[in-house]
Amino acid sequence: MNVLLVNPPSTGVFTTFGVSLPPMGLLYIAASLEQAGHKVQVIDLQCEPSDLDPFHIKAADVVGITSDTTRIEKAMEIARQAAAIGRPVVMGGPHPQFMAEEILRTGHVHCIVKGEGDLTFPRLLQNLERREDLAEVEGIIFRDGKKLVETANGPVPDPELLSLPARHLLDLGKYSASLNGIPLTPVVTSRGCPGACSFCSSSSFFGRRWRSRSPESVLAELDEVYNRYGFRAVAFVDDNFSLSPERVIAIADGIRARSYDLQWWNFSRVDNIVGNPQMVQAMAQAGSKTVFLGIESADDESLKTLGKENQGEATAKAVKLLQENGIEVFGSYILGHLNETAKDVERTIQMAVDLNTNIAQFSILTPYPGTPLYRELKERIFLKRWKFYDALHLVFRHPRINRHLLQFLLIKAYLRFYRRSKKAKDDFRDYGKTQDFSLKRMLTCAYDLFF
Repeated sequence: MNVLLVNPPSTGVFTTFGVSLPPMGLLYIAASLEQAGHKVQVIDLQCEPSDLDPFHIKAADVVGITSDTTRIEKAMEIARQAAAIGRPVVMGGPHPQFMAEEILRTGHVHCIVKGEGDLTFPRLLQNLERREDLAEVEGIIFRDGKKLVETANGPVPDPELLSLPARHLLDLGKYSASLNGIPLTPVVTSRGCPGACSFCSSSSFFGRRWRSRSPESVLAELDEVYNRYGFRAVAFVDDNFSLSPERVIAIADGIRARSYDLQWWNFSRVDNIVGNPQMVQAMAQAGSKTVFLGIESADDESLKTLGKENQGEATAKAVKLLQENGIEVFGSYILGHLNETAKDVERTIQMAVDLNTNIAQFSILTPYPGTPLYRELKERIFLKRWKFYDALHLVFRHPRINRHLLQFLLIKAYLRFYRRSKKAKDDFRDYGKTQDFSLKRMLTCAYDLFF
């Protein structure tokens, strides 16, 4: 079958201030479909014109669309377009899975793939090709008349056994992500998250069991990225890259053994960093330049409600250890927990300034579908325009902080952090010089921010 896979465009806010990365989930799906004998085209509307050419839809037998919460409105526009041309639409991603009834009710989507679609999607296409009963396919949700049908969970893929993502289907030169000015591409080394953060749907979508690729498998992909595609920087984008320090050290040793001039970025946890100085040293020696830490809040009660533990002095120790090894720290903070007052938010802002990480990201607490937080706050939610679920808007009635005040505190957090020192101001100014802040992009950003 001819399959068209589409990645919807981001909102104007992220288009203006964020970076674009290839859609790794779609590229893994594409690789599985190619292996099954299908002809696949991937269109990423982050990098292409925002309107999908009807020619591409007509050339396909099936249209697959991925989406998260902020992009679901744009994803549904694509689904409507494809359905009007008479092509069956299959959706995947966290938002379609957790809001399946709302999406299928529109009549534009044929079915939804639950969780990871690497094994389920090829089986679904086989079913569609043979015109068999959809109920025989595990891992999907569809409508049978007025009834919503959810089949048993599909097979969970072993990342070690999957084909490498089909990067050849995209022009990788169109993406803007970089590390220290060097073009960067993402690499996924594991799936699943044993954590239970109330604000994150990762463990619900991928499962609580951590499934990692071996160092040899990861290094094989790095060989391809480095030698075939010419990248000299990568981002390890899985949530738990450093969960096994021994694995990280083996990957780092492999990079050094190849004498690769490779810089990299990864997610980690405070306890993983503080408890494994040998790992940090190995990372630094192999080209690690930035580590993302989810610090979240200065308030113990807030951390408990998020399903996280207060690391106390360990957070400062982790920042110091990384910076002493020449690795920049990207700290992430969430503002507006249910128990917080404006003064509590100010404490978290002060904590970020005092920790003096190289980069800080501040977000407003947002209840995404599929998370325990969404179930807890469902009755408090007053804003149902999904594009505003971007962690920049308060979408629920906060019991202690006015929503306009919280957005003011979000702006204040960024101003205080990036004006905390002359070096911080200079670094932010240098970053601004690398971005295209054209009038058109800024107007698009303003429209998506407020309308």
